[in-house]
Amino acid sequence: MGANSKYLTVLLVIVGVMAAATLLAFTEDRNAGWELRPSLSLNKVHLVVRGSNGFDNWVNSRDVALDSFRGFSLAMLATPGPAKFEYVADAGRLLCEGRFLMGTGSGTYTFTPDPAFVSALQQMGYDAPDNEQLFSMLMMDITRAFAREIRDAGLRASINDLLQLRMHGITVDYIREARQAGYANFTADDLVQLRIHGVETAFLRDLKAAGYDLRAADIVQLRIHGVDSGYMRDLKSYGLKPEASDLTQMRMHGVTPEYLKGLKDAGYESLRAEEVDQLRMHGVETGFVQQARRLGYDFTPQDLAQLRMHGVDGAYLKRLQDAGMRNLNAGQIAKLRMHGVN
Repeated sequence: MGANSKYLTVLLVIVGVMAAATLLAFTEDRNAGWELRPSLSLNKVHLVVRGSNGFDNWVNSRDVALDSFRGFSLAMLATPGPAKFEYVADAGRLLCEGRFLMGTGSGTYTFTPDPAFVSALQQMGYDAPDNEQLFSMLMMDITRAFAREIRDAGLRASINDLLQLRMHGITVDYIREARQAGYANFTADDLVQLRIHGVETAFLRDLKAAGYDLRAADIVQLRIHGVDSGYMRDLKSYGLKPEASDLTQMRMHGVTPEYLKGLKDAGYESLRAEEVDQLRMHGVETGFVQQARRLGYDFTPQDLAQLRMHGVDGAYLKRLQDAGMRNLNAGQIAKLRMHGVN
C-alpha cells in the first residue's frame, strides 16, 4: 500500500470514530489551548490555537504540515489517550499536552521562543522581537526566509511591519512588482493600505505609464471611488489627463465614457477635466447639450451649467425660438426662466 493510501485509510478511520461519538464532549476548556483535527489536505492536520491577551480572546486556525510536529503522527488521532507533542516553527515551539479523543485532540500549550531566530533577525537588520511578537510570528508562520526576502526586496520593515505584511497577504512578488512599476519609496504601511483596498500592481503600472506619480494615500482614494485602468483610458481617449483629485471627483460625479462620448458628439471634445466635472455635477445631460447645439446655440460650459441650474432644458429653448426669441444669450435665457416666462 502506498503512502497516500495509508494516509487516506487513517483519515477514514478517524472520521468514522468521530461520527460514532458525536454526542460526547471534550473535558478540556475550548476557550483556550490547542485542538487538532483531520484535514482534507494530504499530509496535513488542522491546528487550532486559542488564547487571550487579557482583553480579547483570539483564535488561529489553519492546516499545518505533519512534518511541523515532533512526537506526533496522524494515527494518534484515531487512538484515545494522552497527548504530548511539539509544534515547531522558526520563531519557537509549542509544547502541547492534553488528550486524543474521538478523532481529534485538545489541551493546553506552552510557548518557548527560539533565541537563534531572534539572533538571525537582528543579523538581517531587524529589531529584536519580544515574546508576544515571536508568538504572533509563530502563529503566522513568519520564517527566516520570509524576513530575508522582505529585506532583499528593498523594503525597510520592522517586526510589526512583517506581521502586518503577512496578515494582509502581501507577498514578496507584490513588493517587487510595485517597485518595478516605479513606486520604490512605498513603506510597509503604504503597501498594506494598497492591498487592503485591492490595488493590484497592474494598476500601479498603468498609473505610472499615464504620467502619474502619486502617494499611496492618493492611489487608495482612486480605488475607493472606483477609478481603474479602464477609466483612465476612457479619459485619455477624450484627451483628458486630470490631476488625481480631479480623477476622483469625476468618478464620484458620474463622468462616464458614455457621458464623454455625448459631449464629443455635441462638439465639446476639447473641454478641460474641471469643465467636464462641473457640467456633470450641475446635472447637465448630454441630450440637453446636443439639443442646444442643434438649435444653433454655442454655449460655453459655464453657460450650460447656469442654464441647467435655473431649470432650462431643450424644450424651453425650443419654445423661445418658436416665439421668435432666437438671438438670446445664456444670461438672458436664464433671466426669462427665473421670471417665469414659459
